[in-house]
Amino acid sequence: MTLIRLSPEHLQPQPELPFDLYDEHHQLLVAAKQPLDHQVVQARLHARLGFYAESQAVEEWRRRLATATDELSQRDMPPKIVRARPISVPVQSFTKPGDEWENLTHALEAVLRDASANKPWLEPLNYVMARARGQATLKPDEALFHFIYEGQYYTDEYSSHQALRCMLIAGEVARHLEWDDALLDLLDRSALTMNVAMRRLQNTLAQERSGPLDAATQASIARHAADGARILEESGVADAEWIEAVRHHHDETLEQIPVAQRRPGQRVAVLLRRVDIYGAKLSRRADRAPATAMQAAREVCLGANGRLDRMGAALLKAMGLYPPGSFVKLENREIALVLARGIRQANHPKVAVVINAKGMPLPDPRPRDTAQPGYAVRSAISPAKMLMKLPRDRVQALHETLRSMQP
Repeated sequence: MTLIRLSPEHLQPQPELPFDLYDEHHQLLVAAKQPLDHQVVQARLHARLGFYAESQAVEEWRRRLATATDELSQRDMPPKIVRARPISVPVQSFTKPGDEWENLTHALEAVLRDASANKPWLEPLNYVMARARGQATLKPDEALFHFIYEGQYYTDEYSSHQALRCMLIAGEVARHLEWDDALLDLLDRSALTMNVAMRRLQNTLAQERSGPLDAATQASIARHAADGARILEESGVADAEWIEAVRHHHDETLEQIPVAQRRPGQRVAVLLRRVDIYGAKLSRRADRAPATAMQAAREVCLGANGRLDRMGAALLKAMGLYPPGSFVKLENREIALVLARGIRQANHPKVAVVINAKGMPLPDPRPRDTAQPGYAVRSAISPAKMLMKLPRDRVQALHETLRSMQP
């Protein structure tokens, strides 16, 4: 039997695997089809120790995952871009792209810092939420672009960036699923507060983590959902569904409940859990580089058997295979930055070339139509390979060029 090493990161998003796992001494750790929350697996994950599996079984599993993802790229799955409902809060116009989103991120950070029964933080939270909705309504693709693109480079105020990123992505998925306004409101509030109990710790881990976590940190992470629900209750929140969504936003077992039987809080929790993982995969943290959009899709949207599930399909249809802010390689070997989701197909995003086929950065990025055979997307590109970061005014110019080309 020939064993190969598996990175621990390959196991974290999977509920189970179709093959046996061994340690470095060829001793069986966990049998196939056993849940990966097994204490042996979790202990080795925390210690960042390796796992081994039979090479042929792993290759067959990877082939199924690749085949399933390739099939997705061939399907006519248009991202369903639905405008959010209008709001009454005035939206300020900023000259530089992303300035309003950074302004809202700082505001949310301040709101969550004051989250306690002794401070009136819920009203400012509602204001941040309304302003975020307004910005997303005006320019949904540019909103997604900001949080995905910036998340590949920066880790400052990670918790608030992730909260807003999840609110935007989950909102796109929920509107694709045709959730009503009441459920969308619940989703927005829950996304912004799901990590209220570990804001400081989440920021620290994103910026400074090195090595395995100590027992106290692991315990804080494990109870943060329950602690967040308690903070809401102590602050006077009477909405039981909001509290339930925050309390269970990491609860995998909710997915076993038939969709029609889930309470509103459970429906929100299921979506937030998936989107939280997806957004984190696309973002940089101290201990790892961001994943490609395709890697994130494979790990979040496909189950251990390589099959696309209902929630995964909804996320892909809403976001596309290559979301705004990610990088792709085209058939002509050019490297492009995705500006917006495609109108007709998930694998035909709107892009601008930033590196030519010879590997040279372009002073003036060029728009490309990926629906044309010569400019079709060949693959996703790891953000870790993209050392260059475009200035905000250059990004704004790209978006303005894109808008001028649209009918």
